[in-house]
Amino acid sequence: MSTIPTIVRSKPVLSLQDEVAMLRVELATEKQARIAAESKLTFLHSDQSQGEPPPSRMAIIVGLAKLAESRDDDTGKHLSRIRHYTTLIAAEFSKQHPELLSKTDVPVIGATSVLHDIGKVGLSDDILLNPNKLTNEQFDSMKRHAVIGADILISLSEQLGRDPWVDTAIQITLGHHEKWDGSGYPFGLKGETNNLPARIVAVADVYDALTSKRVYKDAMMHEKAVEIIQKDSGTHFDPMIAESFFSVKGEVKRIASRLQG
Repeated sequence: MSTIPTIVRSKPVLSLQDEVAMLRVELATEKQARIAAESKLTFLHSDQSQGEPPPSRMAIIVGLAKLAESRDDDTGKHLSRIRHYTTLIAAEFSKQHPELLSKTDVPVIGATSVLHDIGKVGLSDDILLNPNKLTNEQFDSMKRHAVIGADILISLSEQLGRDPWVDTAIQITLGHHEKWDGSGYPFGLKGETNNLPARIVAVADVYDALTSKRVYKDAMMHEKAVEIIQKDSGTHFDPMIAESFFSVKGEVKRIASRLQG
């Protein structure tokens, strides 16, 4: 019986350039897998520690936030108020819309909300501490703090590797001055084209700005601030997030009373 000859195909010989290209693709794939695994581990770590970031991440978050705060005229309780307000609103939004926000993401948004104004470190005192109405040119410079802050955190991410905490901080820093109707800055994002964490912080930040004393204004009463947020729901603010804010406004008022001054 004759046998069927076996055809042995030799492995194609690649050029050095092609081999380098293939290795780069393999390395890039492995890097993405590592980043995904690190992010998952970070989330697992946060679940095990009742929603707090790993200590190293929290130290970075607090340190950077305090650096930004040192440039401002506030009292030292501003960051605590923002974190409390944001966490309350996010938790209520998650309860009302679990398909849009998981409750496990709430502490991530709350913790990283304190970095929303980190870009203020790049502003001059004559703009940041100006007791008068800013000129158009000065206000344009003020608006740059959103992009400056995102650049700082992106640089941090490049050194540490991506994780949910830094990624969320970047989203918040870049988008918390965008508006629901697209009239905000720095990019004029409209509706859900702006990220959800930033849309939540936008409500918390405006409420705190309205009810806090600044070099250029007195503090507003809680009830008046709520009226303004109600009026601007659907223009400045995501209506669903504004609704979550109204649901917890009593708790927000208690925190404001305790942490103001």
